This record gives sequence, C-alpha cells and structure tokens, in this order.
Amino acid sequence: KALQSSISIIQQKLKIDDQLDNLNDQIEDAKKKKEGLIRERLRLQEKPITWTDTDKTLVEVMPRDSEYWEILDKLRQDMPDVFISKVWRVQNLSLWTYYSFHKDRFLSMSIAANERSVWHGTSNLDPEVICNDKQDGFMMQFSQSGFWGRGLYFADKSSYSRMYAYKPPVARKSFKGLSTAEEERPRAEKEDEREMFLAKLLVGSEIYMNRKESPRREAECKRLTVPPTNPETNLKYNTVSGESSGSKIWIVYENGRAYPEYLVRYYQSPVRDTQRTPFENMDEANQGQEAALMPTAPLPPPIAVPRLNYHWEYLDNDGWKHYSTKYQSSLEGGYQAYMRKTGTKKICIKTDVWSYEIRFLTMTQVNLVHPNHRERKVRRVGKSRRSTL
Repeated sequence: KALQSSISIIQQKLKIDDQLDNLNDQIEDAKKKKEGLIRERLRLQEKPITWTDTDKTLVEVMPRDSEYWEILDKLRQDMPDVFISKVWRVQNLSLWTYYSFHKDRFLSMSIAANERSVWHGTSNLDPEVICNDKQDGFMMQFSQSGFWGRGLYFADKSSYSRMYAYKPPVARKSFKGLSTAEEERPRAEKEDEREMFLAKLLVGSEIYMNRKESPRREAECKRLTVPPTNPETNLKYNTVSGESSGSKIWIVYENGRAYPEYLVRYYQSPVRDTQRTPFENMDEANQGQEAALMPTAPLPPPIAVPRLNYHWEYLDNDGWKHYSTKYQSSLEGGYQAYMRKTGTKKICIKTDVWSYEIRFLTMTQVNLVHPNHRERKVRRVGKSRRSTL
C-alpha cells in the first residue's frame, strides 16, 4: 500500500509538471504575440508633424523655429521675467504610441479626450528618466501624496510647476568629453537654470473638487487614490481638478495619460543673457541663423590630398549618394583637421538652395534652412577598399 501511495503521488507530481510546462509554453507564446502586436502598433502609429527624421529622443528646438517662441509665450503667461536657454522636443515613439492608445480608448468609449497643454516639474527626478522610458513616461511609482492624494499633478500655470522644477547639474570648466546623452542635453551653463516639462494631458471626464470647501472635503481629497464615481454614468471620472497657488491643477491616477512633449530649460532674470539667449525674437533669430550656426573658429584650408583616397556620401531616401566633387576636398580637409584636433567638430557647406552643417562627431548632416532641419547620416568611404569609416 505504501508503494502504491508513493507511485500515485509521483504520478500526480508528473501530471502537474506537465501542466506547468504547457503553461510556460503558453506564456512564451503570449509574450511573442504581445511583442508582435506592439511592433505592429508602432508601425501603424502616426508621428506628430513637428517631429524630425532622427533616432534621437531629445531633439533641440532652435530659436529660428516657431515652436521655440510659442513655448516662451506660454512660459511667460505668468512668469514674465523668464528666458529660455534651451528647449528639446521629446521624440519617443514608444511613449507616444502608449499615449495615443489611451486617446483612442477614450474615443472608443465616446469620451471626449479634452487634451490640454500643461506644465509639470519633476523635483529631484532627472527629466531624462521620463524622456527615455519606453513604457510609461510619467509614472505613478514616482508620485507623492499631495492635496488630492497620490497622483500625477499637472498645472495650467508655469509658476506653479516652477516650485517643483528640476535643477540640472552645471558644467564644470575642467569637464572634458561628453557622453551621448550629454551631447543631446548638455549640462547647465549657470546655477540659476531650471527645467520642467510642457506636456500633453488627456483630461477626459473631470470632476472639480474644492478642497477648501470644508475640513471634511479636504480630508476626502487627501485620501484619493482614484477619481470618484460619476453618479450619472456609474463610471469613475478620468481626472480630478482643483485650484492651488493661483493655478488650476489636474490630477490623474494612472500611467500613460500624459506625454512629455517638450523639456524646457529656463532662467529668471530682469535682463536677457545674450550668451544663453542670443536672440530677442524669431525675426532676429532668422536673420542671424547663418552667423549663429557657422563654426566659431574659421574653417582651416583643405589639406593637400593627392588623388583623394576617400570620398564622402550622404544617405538619401534612395540610398547612399556622393557629394558633389566641389565639396569633397572641404569635407575631407575639415574631417582630417577635426581628427588632428586642429579644426572644429562641424563645417558648413552651401548649395544654391540649401545650407548644410556636417557634424563629424555624429557623422550627420543637418539642413539649416529646411523648416524640419532634416538630419541625414553621412559616411567617409575608402575609394580602393570601399570600406566605410
């Protein structure tokens, strides 16, 4: 009997093990299916028209762009003494797809998206954590309890988010060498610089909760972890709103409902610092764009290269194409001067229509005149071996 009992137990264990193996196979199949669906969703997702063709997540918005001045106008609506030192557009397709998914979900439920442009400060959290995240972006995990409970807080007025603005590290004079991340977002030039997001927020259905209405209402607001239920629909409201420090506030209690559209670095001052903010307005920026974007040091004369051993190409939509012969010597001379540390990291070349900036550090070409500042890859190819360097 003891032997039969042991055999029965073993058989039961083996049966369970088989079931576990089958479940593991199903889980792996589900993961693969999920990855495939995510890739398909990314392929179908439309990008904002302001995005440029680049692999970078943080793309600097230049003073010659209308976006730059629109952001400054919104920043100054209640902070008139601020100046922008830098602005970056956040081009994170994974986050944008997740945000768009929530927007589509609202539409499928016949809920108006009620999309808003709002401010958000990250306090001590480096904004790049949000910019580079591939899943959630603004995360409840980093939120703290406030007047309306633990949630993600966004403000109508920049002066409110200024209280929670991030202080970026300041560049040290002895600091040499930049990482890829620091190339995209260099350190602050001075101690007075701060950063916060101008974000897109899907408000959806909202309920205004005046926390100062009564002590009971204040306590109710502080206990919130999700929005209250709408008695007309028996569904929870999507967003809670209120007033604080002279600004309207929106609080959401789930991830994915906000997208970090722009990261804004600014400083407050009675006068403009022309080193950090060289232009007073867009017209001035456009008039001075060529002078501002040309290399600070004069381009060294092309070195003598008998029978050029290399030629330069750029990646067009149809594949790699040769630069015109008249630019080859300037490109090769500038590159070799850069490699010898006797030249700059970039040079400019001009055609009859366009002006291009060739950046040797990233091996890219940027169209300085085109409104989208299209960026393309460039390469230096050996003539004899046809090898790419």
